[in-house]
Amino acid sequence: MGVLLPIAPLNLQLCSDDPIFVGGVPIYPIPISEIAKIGYMRFNAEVRLLCLNESDISAMTGNDISDIGVFKYLVANAIRDHGLMDTILFWLSIITHSRMKFSSRNLCFTCGAFNITQENFDEVQAVIRLRNGLQDIEEEEENPDNEAARRVLQRRKEERLKRKRLKEVDEESAITLADLVSILASGFGLTMADVMKYDIYQFNDQFNRLKIMDDYEVNVQALLHGAKKENVNLTHWITKIKHDPE
Repeated sequence: MGVLLPIAPLNLQLCSDDPIFVGGVPIYPIPISEIAKIGYMRFNAEVRLLCLNESDISAMTGNDISDIGVFKYLVANAIRDHGLMDTILFWLSIITHSRMKFSSRNLCFTCGAFNITQENFDEVQAVIRLRNGLQDIEEEEENPDNEAARRVLQRRKEERLKRKRLKEVDEESAITLADLVSILASGFGLTMADVMKYDIYQFNDQFNRLKIMDDYEVNVQALLHGAKKENVNLTHWITKIKHDPE
């Protein structure tokens, strides 16, 4: 299934541009400015590939890989597919700010100073998910202890997958990341260059804060203009942000 890290213990580090270390492996933020150079669609597809969990792979291939795990599955396929290997090394190099290579002798990704192995890959992957807004928080609770629960859970997963695919349809009317950068810059009085320094976690955090502030202002104005208090959800913008994936 993979490791799912709670956000709370890491949220202050996630606000920083400093790396988060996992067993000696530095996980740096990928700023939107870097994503723009590489291409957002490529970033979205390839970082997701790096962050696949057992459920994702099972849904795509129909195979149960729980006996070998995600790391061995990716390595086995990357050894056969040089394009996949290049993709993994490309992103691991960007994420760790190191020149990563694959060691066929030790079956790990390495730069000499540290290794990404079967033992630490799940945790490395979990921090990459958090930094890039890919954390699937619902899976933390998914440990059914009977067949009926498993069937319900499977239906939930299928529904989430359908919703995700619908959201990923590139419609002409869809708001793009460039639009969102512009909105956030305008909302907080920043330059777009300022916003481009954020990684996806930081961007989502600030965008959600902007939405809370806007909702608060709209609701205050509604009350001032005679709306009934019971019909207005007045939540002050100085509050916790729920970090939903996607």
